[in-house]
Amino acid sequence: MCCILSAKVPSNDDPTLADKEAILASLNIKAMTFDDTIGVLSQTSENAENGTPVGSPIILQRRGSVYGANVPMITELVNDSNVQFLDQDDDDDPDTELYLTQPFACGTAFAVSVLDSLMSTTYFNQNALTLIRSLITGGATPELELILAEGAGLRGGYSTPESLSNRDRCRVGQISLYDGPLAQFGETGKYGDLFVAALKQFGMLCIGLYRFRDTSSSCDASSKRYVITNPPDDFHLLPTDQVFVLMQFDPGLEYKQVRGGRSGTGQGSGTGGGGTNKDENS
Repeated sequence: MCCILSAKVPSNDDPTLADKEAILASLNIKAMTFDDTIGVLSQTSENAENGTPVGSPIILQRRGSVYGANVPMITELVNDSNVQFLDQDDDDDPDTELYLTQPFACGTAFAVSVLDSLMSTTYFNQNALTLIRSLITGGATPELELILAEGAGLRGGYSTPESLSNRDRCRVGQISLYDGPLAQFGETGKYGDLFVAALKQFGMLCIGLYRFRDTSSSCDASSKRYVITNPPDDFHLLPTDQVFVLMQFDPGLEYKQVRGGRSGTGQGSGTGGGGTNKDENS
């Protein structure tokens, strides 16, 4: 992930120039091409014991993006209207609101003005900040962020009732419809059926889809995705879609099918009420 921060240099002449460094850096990275050659090294005598002759070549292939346009990237902007310069292929009107533009919907642009609305939301609802932190960090607490910032790292310890109770909560996950437990809904499935099945069988609460911008199989199709939050029940799914879900925090409980349509844990039964409401509305 490449994060480009704005220099926040005030420009009294033209507000558009306030983000010129960040925009130029983003466009330069997208236009870059990386060497994807295969390196060949000679094998040392230490590996001869494995039955491979000494001096035989070892093929090493570098894994990564060949083109800069495929590098995951997010750019910070001071002026909302400058979002039109981040995507050269987009024909958005300069007067379009930030949240309606393609870079913002694809998660490649972030504006300072978003923090203003977040501050207002947090003032009227103090739980909003906790929810947003869970969506972004996956449930990391301020204490954990402080420990990681000091470089202490994560070290295992003894499990206590207090530590086990902290794991009895949900986290945000991303499930592919190409394979895995929900692959049956990738072919001509509907979101309503996916919602009910994920909740009853796996204790996962679906909150949205992550879909490719170009669903066609043409050679010039874009690899960008956008988020569809809480689509309708009759919304058709694609095999390339990914589903945002709230799942058990404990990895040992992932994809564990519950018999009889009832969850065996307190977390699964807690989300069961939401699934009943969704089923009744559909």
